[in-house]
Amino acid sequence: MNLSNTQFVFEGKTKRTLLIGMAIGLVCLVMTFFGDDDYHTRFWTNFLHNSVFFTGVSFMALAFLSAQITAFAGWMTAIKRVWEAMSMFIVVGIALMAVIVAGVWGHLHHLYHWNVGGVAEAGSDAYDSIIAGKASFLNPTWFTLGTVGFLAIWYYWALKIRSASVNQDTLETPSLDYYKQQRRWAASFLPVIGFLVCVFIWQSVMSIDTHWYSTMFAWYSMISLMLGSISLGVMLIIYLKSKGYMEYVSRDHVHDVGKFLFGISVFWTYLWFDQFMLIWYSNNGEETIYFKERMNHYPILFWGNLLLNFITPFFILMRNDTKRKFGTMFFVAAIVFFGHWWDFFYMIKPGARIAAHESLEMHSSHSTSHEAAPVAPAVTSDTSAAHAAETHTTEAHATETHAAEAHAPEAHAAVEAHASEAHATDAHGGHGAVDESKSFKLGYSIPGLEELGIMIGFLSLFLFVFFSNLAKASLIPARDPYLEESLHHETGALIESEQEDNSGHDHH
Repeated sequence: MNLSNTQFVFEGKTKRTLLIGMAIGLVCLVMTFFGDDDYHTRFWTNFLHNSVFFTGVSFMALAFLSAQITAFAGWMTAIKRVWEAMSMFIVVGIALMAVIVAGVWGHLHHLYHWNVGGVAEAGSDAYDSIIAGKASFLNPTWFTLGTVGFLAIWYYWALKIRSASVNQDTLETPSLDYYKQQRRWAASFLPVIGFLVCVFIWQSVMSIDTHWYSTMFAWYSMISLMLGSISLGVMLIIYLKSKGYMEYVSRDHVHDVGKFLFGISVFWTYLWFDQFMLIWYSNNGEETIYFKERMNHYPILFWGNLLLNFITPFFILMRNDTKRKFGTMFFVAAIVFFGHWWDFFYMIKPGARIAAHESLEMHSSHSTSHEAAPVAPAVTSDTSAAHAAETHTTEAHATETHAAEAHAPEAHAAVEAHASEAHATDAHGGHGAVDESKSFKLGYSIPGLEELGIMIGFLSLFLFVFFSNLAKASLIPARDPYLEESLHHETGALIESEQEDNSGHDHH
């Protein structure tokens, strides 16, 4: 068994490639800032989308690692350093989410309806009973704690598990001290992430659709991030093997990770259907509007979500042998990774677009009313003009009444036609205009080139942090008590390979 080349080297060529990817992402992000609406909705939604997704991939990598350590899963020992390095991106996620938090406090964006103008007084035109009822939770203080605060807590756990694992390599004689530390930190992290991730998802994503809620949304989103983490882990392992690292990782290791990818994809579909079915069955307008908006006005996002995240991995990974093929696994993992990035695009974009459209309409309406207000005194101050206008109005009304009596059928038909047209116009459209928040538009209805470029930029940033941390320790935890068990996974692959070779020689 070859255990050479266990130290990863972050080469200059790889660094330059990732820096170019980050530059592409930055340019695309700036491009979305210009030519955007007054609130720069496309810019801020792209920043939030990728910040939440890649940060979520990082802390769910730590959750996956912690679950394996707690379950005495020895098979993963040979590849655990991949997930350890992925978890280190949480510290960058803190900085990214801090930008969103600063935008909430400074009202720099209109991503969250609950943060626009604060809670209006009861009885005023702007009063919203639902937002007022959630104000004790949906406010800047809780938002800061539920995002940046919780990420800082999770990063502390990530550092403890990582340091215990790396320090174990320095032991001259075998000992279980550092391994027991890993187990304590891993076991305690699971309930922490299990409960606190709900608040993170509620604050950062679900509160975009302020009036809507779902008791299953946090679990659905958490599993989506878990699949993003596992799929990225699969691609990184195969990439490292292609570069001559991790020669001790066999097809059995990839097969085991592939089983998680397949099984959790089915579980994600169960949560998707269960959330949809329960809301549909209850027929509660406050809840069904979430799916109605997306099915009617964002059908590519809605159905594409199922195609990428269920149909593709289910039918490809259903066969057992496909999970042992590196090429097939890389292909499926890439689709699943992109699919769950697409899933968060689907969660964030429509709600934020509608909220921004409503805010723009409200601002426009207030501006119009303020401009029209000074005209009233000038008109009412002139008694003669007012009397003349009243006389003219009375005469016009009499004329219209006479015409209506003479042409009642035609007038009635015209009124009905106008009413039908007004009814057909969506409530958000206003004044009979076409509602732009529901029309097809790149960057909202489907990802545009800028969105793909931004994803490349964030992915490059993630990989830069990942490779930097991967190079700080040996790829193989030499003193881990389960290392031998994990390395024995190669036996099954070798026997299978030898049997294939022997059968080939017998055939000839």
